[in-house]
Amino acid sequence: MARATRTSQPAPLWGIGAYWRGAYPPWIALIVVLIGGRFAVARLWQVVSPPVPMPLFSMLILADIALAVWQVVGAWRSVSHWVDARARGDVLFAARVAIGAVAVVSATHALDQSARQTMALAPIAHAGPMPLEVRNGIAYLTGDISYDLLARFEATPTQGVSAIDLDSAGGHVFAARALAQRVMRRGLKTRVTKRCYSACTLIFMAGAHRDLGPEGKLGFHGYSLEAYPLPIDIGKEEEIDRAFLRERGVTARFAARAFATPHADIWRPDRHALTAAGVLRD
Repeated sequence: MARATRTSQPAPLWGIGAYWRGAYPPWIALIVVLIGGRFAVARLWQVVSPPVPMPLFSMLILADIALAVWQVVGAWRSVSHWVDARARGDVLFAARVAIGAVAVVSATHALDQSARQTMALAPIAHAGPMPLEVRNGIAYLTGDISYDLLARFEATPTQGVSAIDLDSAGGHVFAARALAQRVMRRGLKTRVTKRCYSACTLIFMAGAHRDLGPEGKLGFHGYSLEAYPLPIDIGKEEEIDRAFLRERGVTARFAARAFATPHADIWRPDRHALTAAGVLRD
């Protein structure tokens, strides 16, 4: 009886293992599997919105790297097997350059995804309020008087600042009072080269020395309930700031006139009146 013999089966031409061994035709390995596959992976990464849980992200990155290695090695072997025997050396060189370029792009893309994940997980640093602009020892306080402006004033370094330049149409009276207290505490000079109206004048009056530029204007008027959602006693609040003006050397007549002006109007006294009333102080 004849003994049965085992015959070796030819390796399959398609499949994961076949691609790894370089059995795929070069145009399929290089264009479809490698370049097309890496493009598809890049599109899939765009769907992922970092941050994702680190275990999942690590699995995705490792899977991407393993896939890229499989794609690059398979394409390289395919080119070596098929092109080396059938084409000129310059074609083989160009194909290998293309494979190397895809490998570099894939590695760069993986690093970019890692950087996005790291930045997304990193705690966002709170920049805090932006300090006021300071030039030649003068801090420039510009805009509506608010607690945000107060925070910016607090964030401004005190070293080398001797004066504050005011440019505001007014704002929140209580924020202005807080700013005025800090100006007095630091012994800062105040000046106005443009305009300083309403609540801004409380800050101006806090200056150790108070100066008005040639084009500067000070504007005074009474308070309004519309600016404050909570019920307050307008008369009482005006009396507090009228007393403050008197403490800063302003005449009683001027202080009374300042708050007697309706809120819808504005009183802009000239330099002579301001000097006579003690508002300006050299």
